[in-house]
Amino acid sequence: MSAVLAGTKATNEHGTYHVPEGLEGRPAAKLALAGKVYEPDTIRFMCDHAGEGDIIHAGAFFGDFIPALSKALAPDATLWAFEPNPGNFEAAQQTIALNDLTNVTLTNAALSNRDDVIRFKTKDEDGKSLGGLSHFVEEDGPGVEAIQAAMLDYTVPLSRKVSILQLDVEGHEKQALKGAYHLIHRWQPILILEYMGQLQWLNRTFRGVTYTQIGKLHGNFVYVPEGSDITL
Repeated sequence: MSAVLAGTKATNEHGTYHVPEGLEGRPAAKLALAGKVYEPDTIRFMCDHAGEGDIIHAGAFFGDFIPALSKALAPDATLWAFEPNPGNFEAAQQTIALNDLTNVTLTNAALSNRDDVIRFKTKDEDGKSLGGLSHFVEEDGPGVEAIQAAMLDYTVPLSRKVSILQLDVEGHEKQALKGAYHLIHRWQPILILEYMGQLQWLNRTFRGVTYTQIGKLHGNFVYVPEGSDITL
């Protein structure tokens, strides 16, 4: 790991976190620093339904979901975490180290439907980190970085049973889902998608797999395969 990223250590019921300097006011960071949990219902649902499979979690921010999800996994399961913002990625690395987690594979990449380099705005015009507000853009400009994009179908082995696919990827959900086409068809994981109420699109895109929406958790739409007895 590179030199320690400036920041503050925070602790709650799930573990210990490295909150990057300058992002202490972001909702997830603010709660962690107060010893509380961000999106507790989402975390609880994911932990309760991890089963025997792996979890895919993107974006990881400073790792506020990672300790809880890691501890909820079955003995041979893996948490595949993705974070495109380099500063957030470093913070998540340190969160993993602080909790001595060995079942987490963290990747500094954006999820998409192609292996490519895409533009990602990580800082504002004054050079201040956007943290969890980092987002995809179409053109170069102040605070925009070239970030490697990855397809889940080529990053997570198809042989790995995936129980949950959770995406908080700032409007890039459709591209990320298309990049997981084969994983979704094979394993039909629970889908947890931030601000993406797109049931018709899902079922049109992933023909042969029929999903139904069972509700929302903190703004995240939750979809399960049709006929599942899973409830919120």
